[in-house]
Amino acid sequence: MAKTEIKLKELVVGNDITPTTYKMACADGDYPAGTIVEFDSTTKKLKKATAAANMFGIVADDSKATATDNKIVVYVTGRFDFKECIYPTVEGETILDYQVRGKDIGIFFAE
Repeated sequence: MAKTEIKLKELVVGNDITPTTYKMACADGDYPAGTIVEFDSTTKKLKKATAAANMFGIVADDSKATATDNKIVVYVTGRFDFKECIYPTVEGETILDYQVRGKDIGIFFAE
């Protein structure tokens, strides 16, 4: 019988930077683990990021925000596997844009 290899998703990589999390209010919707989010100063809630320059954090676990339960756990520091992140497709943006912004806020991406 052949063995089936199951690859586990590894969002957090390395132990050189301790991941820090916040539990924060988010706009209604589904937030899979690894979703890059930004802070909306108008609503005072997190939402899915629209560009690398707006990155605030990375969703820790598959979550759903609703009107009655909108708090989700977000990594705000740590080292992450960029291939496991969910980010907006913005013409001309690359991993370098996320690496530069991340460095400013304590989020680092392994390659």
